[in-house]
Amino acid sequence: MASRLFPALLGAVLLSGCVATNVPPMDRRVTVAEDLGCRVYVTDVRCAKGTSVHPTFQANVVNNTSGDLGVEWKVVWLDADGITIDSIVSTWSARMLHPHEICALKSTAPTPAAVDMLFYVRKAR
Repeated sequence: MASRLFPALLGAVLLSGCVATNVPPMDRRVTVAEDLGCRVYVTDVRCAKGTSVHPTFQANVVNNTSGDLGVEWKVVWLDADGITIDSIVSTWSARMLHPHEICALKSTAPTPAAVDMLFYVRKAR
């Protein structure tokens, strides 16, 4: 009896340790400023060439609060060596997020030489 009870208890303990959260793991290319805390999280980060020769970026930014929240965001494009590609498109853009809104933010690289990107989100100033 004890030999059957131990595996069942062990399974119950392991399962009870699994807790669902509403904040998904972050992509290494994404930086959410500390001043936002857990009020914003970013999901579905994608960077691909698709049908264009210029890579495109898209990420979903989620307002995790019950109030409006102003944020600013920017994408910094990188070449094959990981060096920043200077461009006018790498400037801060503002966006108001409504309560619990999921907003798809998009950007297109300024040159076909871009192979990766960094995405930044901060509280609107």
